[in-house]
Amino acid sequence: MIKRSKRRLTLTLILLFFLPVFVIGFLQNKNFDSRKEAFEDIKVSKTYPCVITFPNVNPYTLEVNRTVRVQIDALSKDIGIKKLSVSDTLGNQLLEKTYDNHPKKITESLSYTPQVVRAYNLSGTIIDSADRAFQCVISSPYKGEKLQIITQNSKPSFTSSPSRDSKPSQAITAGTTYEYTIKAEDKDGDTINYIYSFTPDNNWLKATVIEDGGNGRLSISLKGSTQKTGSYLANIFIHDGYSTHLASQSWVINVSPKGAEIPIVKIIEPVQPVAIKEDDNIIVSWETVSSNKISKYELYYSSNPTNENSWQAIDTNISATTTAYNVSLTRIPDGAYRMIVRAIDTQTPPAIGMDISEEIIISRKQADSDLPDDKPTLPQPQIINTSPTSTDVIVNRTPTIRASLISSEGTTVDESSIFMSLNEKDITNEIKINKISETEFTVIYIPEESLTVGTHKVSLLFKDSQGSEQEKEWTFTISDDEEGTDGDYFYIFGLEMPKKIVYI
Repeated sequence: MIKRSKRRLTLTLILLFFLPVFVIGFLQNKNFDSRKEAFEDIKVSKTYPCVITFPNVNPYTLEVNRTVRVQIDALSKDIGIKKLSVSDTLGNQLLEKTYDNHPKKITESLSYTPQVVRAYNLSGTIIDSADRAFQCVISSPYKGEKLQIITQNSKPSFTSSPSRDSKPSQAITAGTTYEYTIKAEDKDGDTINYIYSFTPDNNWLKATVIEDGGNGRLSISLKGSTQKTGSYLANIFIHDGYSTHLASQSWVINVSPKGAEIPIVKIIEPVQPVAIKEDDNIIVSWETVSSNKISKYELYYSSNPTNENSWQAIDTNISATTTAYNVSLTRIPDGAYRMIVRAIDTQTPPAIGMDISEEIIISRKQADSDLPDDKPTLPQPQIINTSPTSTDVIVNRTPTIRASLISSEGTTVDESSIFMSLNEKDITNEIKINKISETEFTVIYIPEESLTVGTHKVSLLFKDSQGSEQEKEWTFTISDDEEGTDGDYFYIFGLEMPKKIVYI
């Protein structure tokens, strides 16, 4: 008996000594992308009755002294919620609210401005009608990190150029295949939101998303050909959620008939993006190559050049001998614009070529300090911060599917127009719609039944109050549980060990 006890003691000591080493080795050989935990912890449920989210920006790269919006969702299915309070690490009270009618679900929004570069935590508490307290958690708490406040958040930037990377070029003949891959990066790894548009009612240029921006990398392949000659306009806006972090590309694809050509216009000034703060004029100059005589030029400006209805005429009868124009900006309101030059030749019917200038930003007035810093407003409605993304590793079969909707400038979101589908099935009546403001909504969907392993497609559509429509599709993949795991447990040496213990 004594020998048997000694053997058990020895075996126990060996296990205690070698088990941590084994677990470390076990973990090192597993692909534990911690981002998959984001979609297990995010849902508002009995387990997590109060969830704090950042609908527009990355909570792990928040820029100091920038004001962003925070959303709090909470529920108490049984007896209702009596009180909600939210504060930060420094003890600043961000929100405190009582509810006399004790609702079972609440959604609140607040503005938050971190003022010190450091790791923060937002802590919240809900108190139900029975005076029980429940803690709020920050959604997507992968890596176990608190909020990360940094000195400066970088603006996403394009790493490709239509003039340099278009194949064979931006001027092609009818039937020739045009190719260009849009590429952009965000140094901070923030999600790159994008809004791409092409000349309306022309679908010959097919867009294929290679990288959807979810990991700070965006790649969209454009490819196609057409027999219909003319000048086609393409435009893409990108941003990472911050209002001043907008970037755009606009370019023209000239398609000429075989054996002939349309005028090829190239704007040579401004040669780079321009910021106008005081000047009342800007020189726009261009050059043209044409096998036919030019009859006249036309000059327009627009904040959304692919939408011809948004063009504002500056001069539609410029002499054929004129190749520069002094544009008065006094009547153009603040905003981001591009100049459009059209060349009309003497053929019957006339052939028309065009080009788009670099971006011209007019900002004479001081920015409204009351506006948040995470509300990028564009001339088109936006669907941003979609999740899960194609780069997320997901094993949870009931992931939270989320997106933010922003109406175009000067409009509101038409809530009745919101439509959402999953794998071609209409789930609109099952989604939760949270209203942040008249111009911003978030939509959330949590499947009631487990989804299958594999790729799933989400489609989301809405309109703004002027009828402008935005639609977005994205995919995500659910992976099978990793080998050697079973649900929430690992089995090591025949022992059932909770994953949370192994993670620690």
